[in-house]
Amino acid sequence: MNASALLPVLLLACPGPAEETGSQGIDMGADPSVLAAPGEARAGVVRSGDDGEAALFGGISAEGRAGDVKIYNHLVQFIVQAPGHRHGYVNTGGGVIDADLVRQDGALGRDCLEDAYLAFSMARLFDATSVQIIADGSDGGAAVVRAVGSDQPWGWFQGMFELEDPMVEELGLTIETSYTLPPDSYSLQLSTTLTNSGDDTIDLSPQEGAWASGEDLLPWAPGHGFAEHDEGSLPALIFTGRQGEATLSLWPTEGEYGTGVLTSLAAEYGVALAELGSLELGPGESTTLVRHLSVAPDTLTAEAERWQAQGVELASLSGQVLETDTGEPVPGARVHFVEDGQPGAVAGFAITDSDGAFEARLPAGGWSAWAVGHAELEQVQLPEGRGRYAPFAASSLNEAQLDLLRGDAEAPALPFAMGRPASEAAELELTAGDSSTLELQLAPPARLALELEDDEGAPLPGVVELLWTAGTPPESQVPEELRDALAVPTGSRAGWAWTPDGSLDLALLPGNYSIVASHDWRHEQTSQTGVELSAGTTTQLELVLQRVLDRDGWLAMDAHLHGAPSFDGALPMEDRLATCAATGVDLPVLTDHDVHVDYRDLASAMGLEERLQVIPGVEVTTMMRGHFNVYPLQAADPGLPQGGALQWWEERVSTSDLFELIRQTVGGEPLLQINHPRTPGMLAFAGYSPSSGEPDEPDSFSWDFETFELLNSGVKDLEDVRTDWFSFLDLGQIHTPLGVSDSHYRFIPCGLGRTDVFLDSDDPSKVQLEDLWDALLAGHVVVAAGTTLRVAAGEALPGDTVTGAELSLEVQVLTPGWIEPGTLRLYQDGELIHEELLTERSADGAWFDGSFALQSEQDAWYVVEVWGESPLGAAWRDAAPYAVSNAIFQDVQGDGWAAPGS
Repeated sequence: MNASALLPVLLLACPGPAEETGSQGIDMGADPSVLAAPGEARAGVVRSGDDGEAALFGGISAEGRAGDVKIYNHLVQFIVQAPGHRHGYVNTGGGVIDADLVRQDGALGRDCLEDAYLAFSMARLFDATSVQIIADGSDGGAAVVRAVGSDQPWGWFQGMFELEDPMVEELGLTIETSYTLPPDSYSLQLSTTLTNSGDDTIDLSPQEGAWASGEDLLPWAPGHGFAEHDEGSLPALIFTGRQGEATLSLWPTEGEYGTGVLTSLAAEYGVALAELGSLELGPGESTTLVRHLSVAPDTLTAEAERWQAQGVELASLSGQVLETDTGEPVPGARVHFVEDGQPGAVAGFAITDSDGAFEARLPAGGWSAWAVGHAELEQVQLPEGRGRYAPFAASSLNEAQLDLLRGDAEAPALPFAMGRPASEAAELELTAGDSSTLELQLAPPARLALELEDDEGAPLPGVVELLWTAGTPPESQVPEELRDALAVPTGSRAGWAWTPDGSLDLALLPGNYSIVASHDWRHEQTSQTGVELSAGTTTQLELVLQRVLDRDGWLAMDAHLHGAPSFDGALPMEDRLATCAATGVDLPVLTDHDVHVDYRDLASAMGLEERLQVIPGVEVTTMMRGHFNVYPLQAADPGLPQGGALQWWEERVSTSDLFELIRQTVGGEPLLQINHPRTPGMLAFAGYSPSSGEPDEPDSFSWDFETFELLNSGVKDLEDVRTDWFSFLDLGQIHTPLGVSDSHYRFIPCGLGRTDVFLDSDDPSKVQLEDLWDALLAGHVVVAAGTTLRVAAGEALPGDTVTGAELSLEVQVLTPGWIEPGTLRLYQDGELIHEELLTERSADGAWFDGSFALQSEQDAWYVVEVWGESPLGAAWRDAAPYAVSNAIFQDVQGDGWAAPGS
């Protein structure tokens, strides 16, 4: 998941279950399953059992459990990991691992925080060893927790570079942090004292940061809003919900946060760090850093917390956003405030509640205000009120999400206005200490009720591209120079939408649209132009995607996919499955980075088990040896660090030994896959030479793998990896080539690269994994991106061996009408022996349907490739169409196939 810079709350809890802690006489604090009332704050250890889980809250990054500490009031809540090394790349104890608003009325939690931490030169981390609840809030005051620990090597960062010795020696710090949460506050005060407990003067470069959910959060900067900016310091680091989730803000009581070389370096690895400045401490000397972590409903509430703490006098403003004509309240509208309407002076936005009301506190001065309710550019059609399934959330929280997806329960949705043109600007003058009111109006949205069907009238999952017919959106009331800052859409594309069941109900800006819908490469695309959507009305539209290529016993597999459990994933687990159904991938292999996760219960709850069969896997993500997928997982255990995945950064072994450890960790007899071998991957790190068939660095190389990625997302590195593959074949190293998408986003299509596997079945739900494994090991595959290629020699499929000096190779090239496959090529032992441009398509979708009579005096191998130049279109990232068969082997004498280079 994408990194967001936040502050670690360095709290500690006891190492065992709550009952065990209590038996040791350690203060358990307040019972965190009991809600705090207004005027109250609480701190307590999460108890065991169902009652204990009632204290926890869900969300895309939720992972709290018994023994952790919950600190909360009636507005905000935090979960702090107990001491010990439990999970993640930041696996030290005492950090904040969950944070959210306190949600009422059955709304599912929306925790967006993965890990927060305090680092030193990106080499050492704070590690908590003890905790004391100073005040649990029962006296009516603030809840206060004091955590004490020291600095420890950052194992993951050190392991990335396979360093035996720490990059930075032990600093000898004693670290003590007091956390104070007052009643009725959105902000947790953090006061950290660093003491030099050694005998020598030390130089410190502390940073604080976190991984947080890029799936649900967007960066927002004071003064700049959502617009990109390049500044060396900021008064606060703020990340706000994409669709109504909370705003997270980290800010110092005095001064600003800096960025530097380490910040840029960290960003290369998905890590966000805020520089706290350079410090020098003599023996016995101490220094104290005071900061605040705010969880607020919107950016303006978070900023008001900062302004007030820094002594800025504020004015109060209350208001309401109503719909024009009807006068009905508009929930979930963003009301942006810009000082004097100037770029670079964006104060923040408030979000309206269910009554369309908002409250704001702003510094005195002249302000321009706009209400905005635009649609998100990416929408996935799933039940309203859904939360987020999280692999390490409490089972009861995940079950609530599954119940909602199954239709067995309902939950209120987060308010988020969509499809409404921005309001006219309101000009107001605010005076410190005074209260003012403001009313704004938003026009109603247009609605599009869209149904996708196949030519037999059956619902069909799909992806829909929405374009402005005029090439630009309707003119907005927001000035052009402020549109990026206020997230007002620009450009020709109005959005994307994915449906796992063929139905879409979208709130869109009124206007004239062109609509393009697609499913997979067996169906035609369909489009409709000049679709006029009017405010306050619903337009119903049915689009038929004709199937032109029948199923023929080959199923589509994508063996490299990511979702929220990956540190750089950028879509929820639910959305990942929906996008795979939308693009017709039958066998998605979910391979999140360095974590064991099982998506199968989620797929079942979403009703997708008939359309696709989910295969659990993992991507082992080393820095110096390459990335490797392995599947299937025998089990994912949420109770183990990383769900039981190999923590490779703790090992210093050769690649051969690493492969053995990976297989042992996964269990069973899994397939091991070399990912993107050259960009960078094992072949690049090992210095593999296709001309010699040898690596420059034998310790970094191993032949002990079953499959490798020939096509990863697009064809940009294909020729180099194809050369490597041909060298494998010449050496007699038979490994199955695959096509994958390596998708981390919605807009990188699931199945952009895929592998057609012959299983003699048209029903993915009926496929037995043993049969799939047999087919992959036999090499019965075609690597594909848009083009359907079928190659056989009689009964022999790709991967098989044919006996005799003569061989007839039957080839079919098929596509729907929107794909031009390009040039057909036939290789024998790596030499191009036939090439022809395919120029005509028959009524049944065939561009080529013929055979090649081949003969050889010695054993040989044959590969058929089709490579086009006409892009597949925006839904497929304008990738080039491509397909290549696995090799068919010719054993001339019938005495066993011998490789040409043997």
